Amino acid sequence: MYQTLLSKSGFSMDRLASFCAVASAGSIVGVTKGDPARQALISRQIRELESFFGVELVRRKGRGLELTEQGRELAAVGRENFKGLADYISLCRGMPWCVKIVASNSVCQWLVLPRLKEIVRSSSCVRFEIFHEQTRDMATMTREGVYDLAFLRKEAIIPGMKSKVLGEVSYSLFVPKSLLKTAPSNLSKAIHSIGIALPVGGHLRESMEQLAKKTGGSLQVPFACTSYLQAFQLLQTELCAAVLPDLAAGALDTGRFHRIAVPEKYTLCLAWSARNADIRPALTRLIEKCWEHYAISPTRMAKK
Repeated sequence: MYQTLLSKSGFSMDRLASFCAVASAGSIVGVTKGDPARQALISRQIRELESFFGVELVRRKGRGLELTEQGRELAAVGRENFKGLADYISLCRGMPWCVKIVASNSVCQWLVLPRLKEIVRSSSCVRFEIFHEQTRDMATMTREGVYDLAFLRKEAIIPGMKSKVLGEVSYSLFVPKSLLKTAPSNLSKAIHSIGIALPVGGHLRESMEQLAKKTGGSLQVPFACTSYLQAFQLLQTELCAAVLPDLAAGALDTGRFHRIAVPEKYTLCLAWSARNADIRPALTRLIEKCWEHYAISPTRMAKK
């Protein structure tokens, strides 16, 4: 099978590697850094791959290139196979192999990084690269093999991915005791008593506004934030209260704040490309360890 593939003209590992590099960079110029001879070579290699497979792999978009659907699929296949080979070489030589993790800023800050030490202790010779993206990009780029592991909401997982449920992420309103000495008896009273840092928009903001409207009061939002990390920093200054994922509780001096549950939650999953894990046995083993160490439970979060 492999001999037949490699014996035909138009396909080679070098051509595939060049195509994957262009797919990641978004242009031939980005790969060749202005070398005209190298540009001509890679352009020819892509044409040869298109002729070999009988499909269009790229199309012009401004000064760069855009992958076709077939091109995205070939790039994903190439990345995954090259990563599998790179893992094997690293393990044979006793060198660290690379795992790329992607998560939202808040999940990274309050879940991924605090527990990474446990993963490192139980997994020798692994080098981690950590990224953050928008939810849709996290899913697409993980399925295509750009990232190896993603921390995603369950509803964001797309075909071609596998996942394991880590648990439910709930939310709370944290109120500085310096602003309200007595703990509010319920959420409705709390949101009418103090200014709150909330997201600029989105489902959580809408839910809080609806709650305020139903209970006959106005919602005070002196600070609208584009991330929960910003709201967290504002809460620390005690200028206002903030609605935050309960993941953040471990980073707070909880003795300084009242905490009132908010009726919002989502299911967080560990997700990966199905094909990527099949090609990389070391990644499959790491997934099991990550699932164990990153599992969310009320008891564990309370200890944090």
